[in-house]
Amino acid sequence: MQLRQLIFIAMVLIGWLTTSCRSNTIEKTTTLQPDAPQAIATATPVAIAAQPTVTDTPLPIPTPSPTANPTATVTPSPELRQLVQGGCCVQPFFSPNGQQVLFIDKPDAEAPVGIYGIDLTHPPATPTLINDVIGFRSPDRTIVATMDGDLAQFVDETSGERWRVDTGGNWPTYSPDAQQILWEARDAEGAFDARQTDVWLADLRGNNPRLITTVRGGGVVGWLPDKQRLVLTSRDVPGEDIQSLWVLDINTGQKNMLAREKRLRGITISPGGQWIVFFVTFSNTPGNSGIWLANPAGTILQKLDVPGFGAYHWRNDTTLIYIPMRQTPTDSMQLWSVDVVANTSQPLTDPTQLVFSISNGDWTVSPDGQNVVFVNSVDQNLWLINLHGLP
Repeated sequence: MQLRQLIFIAMVLIGWLTTSCRSNTIEKTTTLQPDAPQAIATATPVAIAAQPTVTDTPLPIPTPSPTANPTATVTPSPELRQLVQGGCCVQPFFSPNGQQVLFIDKPDAEAPVGIYGIDLTHPPATPTLINDVIGFRSPDRTIVATMDGDLAQFVDETSGERWRVDTGGNWPTYSPDAQQILWEARDAEGAFDARQTDVWLADLRGNNPRLITTVRGGGVVGWLPDKQRLVLTSRDVPGEDIQSLWVLDINTGQKNMLAREKRLRGITISPGGQWIVFFVTFSNTPGNSGIWLANPAGTILQKLDVPGFGAYHWRNDTTLIYIPMRQTPTDSMQLWSVDVVANTSQPLTDPTQLVFSISNGDWTVSPDGQNVVFVNSVDQNLWLINLHGLP
């Protein structure tokens, strides 16, 4: 127990706090030694076309009808089961096919630190070592990048090919098809809402690097699945509290403004890229606090009818799973489903039948939307909720 805690603290201090990209799986860095001299791609600023301006519009004032706390009855029966023992582990995530739960661990003094996995198709399963190199991996997890000073060192674990890209010591983020990478060069000092961030783009092997945009007080949220648009945040006026959420076409420079408000948080892109969700807290405009939905084109912006919400994750391209606020800390948590198109909600779990409590908001949803893995606040072990095809 103590050994795992020390390992986790060391990995967080060494690796994760230095990361600057958020759209890919973030893992602790391990330096690889190349087998032979490697070409180094160096990023050089080049001129880009001026980007069209847009007219900013504030969030519309919603006028939802009063909504009572959720009281609907759940008929299906989700399954809750424990995956590991001994207080293991934190920040779990799913393999691309959703058949494994992955996490960083060192099970015992003789075992290596690495990415371990639990096979969900043959329960109960013992964790096995999946990857002994910890770094930033491509969406299909076949390419891994680690850092060596200013250089990002890439290894294609399928072919064995190795190469380096000069990112100025900044972590790379892969495009959805892993054919391009981007990195953010952010000012190291000054107030966060005034720091400048340069966003660079290159192909996977570092060729054709170019500066695609510069923002202040923000950065890249993630890629859209079409591989040519990015979702970003920024503060357009230095010292202003208002944040902007917008989409940039990396080929044309076109910008679509989605929303402008104070304290835009929890920005996530749906799996198919059809929607972007975020929440607003303590808005100066009555009724504006809550969860909002926007489309990448910037033509739809609506508030979701989700009273007393807590954390949320996308289940599929039109559905969120969210956790309502509890009446008391001793109550069980509950999972609810939100159809963002119909703007309706329904319960997935019944707190009188399935009792659980998530530690530090540490949970995520499988790619097929049928499993939820979380750190149990009672024993700090990984547990799984199988939704058994619930809509």
